[in-house]
Amino acid sequence: METKKLKLIPLMVLSLLLILPASEIFAEAGEIEKEIKMADKVSEQVEKHWDRVTDPVRIARITMILSRLSPFTDRDLPYEARLIDEDRPNAFALPGGRIYLTTGILDFCRSDDELASVIAHELVHTDKKHGMIQSARNQRLSIGALAVIIATGGQSAAPILANLAQVAIMNSYSKDLEKEADTVGLKILFQADYEPAAAVTVMERLQEEEIKRPFVDPGIFAAHPKTRERVQGLVGIIRENGWPLERKKALRLLRTTITGEEGSLYLNLDGRPVWHGPSGESTRRLLEKTAGLLDRHLQMETSPYDVSIMEFQGKQVLRIGLGTVVSQEEILPGMPPLDDLREKIVAALQWARSAHPVADYHR
Repeated sequence: METKKLKLIPLMVLSLLLILPASEIFAEAGEIEKEIKMADKVSEQVEKHWDRVTDPVRIARITMILSRLSPFTDRDLPYEARLIDEDRPNAFALPGGRIYLTTGILDFCRSDDELASVIAHELVHTDKKHGMIQSARNQRLSIGALAVIIATGGQSAAPILANLAQVAIMNSYSKDLEKEADTVGLKILFQADYEPAAAVTVMERLQEEEIKRPFVDPGIFAAHPKTRERVQGLVGIIRENGWPLERKKALRLLRTTITGEEGSLYLNLDGRPVWHGPSGESTRRLLEKTAGLLDRHLQMETSPYDVSIMEFQGKQVLRIGLGTVVSQEEILPGMPPLDDLREKIVAALQWARSAHPVADYHR
């Protein structure tokens, strides 16, 4: 994926933050109000260097996703997602519930499920105060001491605030905080009825980008542990919880459609014809039934060897795993045989995998 060179602004943002009067950062207010005031100060500088996007369609999309995810957080923060104009895929969370997404991450994500996985991860960072925790660790302070220094305008207040901004913008969290964001983010994703596999497919595609361009800074994913370890960890969490790992929904691949042309009806996988028959209601019913069974049984994780023709209950049938898709006796005159259907399905499966090649589908 080609992206424009990143604007050299993080250090500029941090430099500007260093001169902010600490007394302006926190007024006499509760903990959440203090977090929000701090986020306001950081946001002000961020939006001086990145143009904020107000396109109502894109804002409605990320707001809708956020509204489905935020009820499953621990803290009742005024969660908000903002969009900034930057081709490089990135996202970061500020204290107080504020999340920034770049236009590049919207293009990078292939579905709402994948975008939800990014937002859920950042939600955990802000919900669990990861920015504050990491900044406190960097300064070798307790969170309480860090908050007091900033709130009272001590000598170290501005540098600490700058460090907190750097943690957020550059996603420089330690391994344990990233693991918590991955683990809890996956749980939130599942609770909000998004595909857990989406968190895996986003990271797998990043892994592919790293292989193609190993010296490109991965932005949002510049974290510890490394990408491959995080993919393995996410897969492990999904398996442990018994959640479905079905990449095709998150990737929008292996999708069935039925089309008509010149007196024939076609069953397609990702727009590629796999079966056809003469136009008519009987053909349409059979193709629709077959499409529904392919939607159910054919996955990116399916082995080509699991797409087979066999004898089952005295009939020759096409099976995918343990599911029967269609039997020989259902085939109508003028339709290709089961062997041809199997060959086309396997070819469509292989093509879909070539569109997302890094995944270990059999793990």
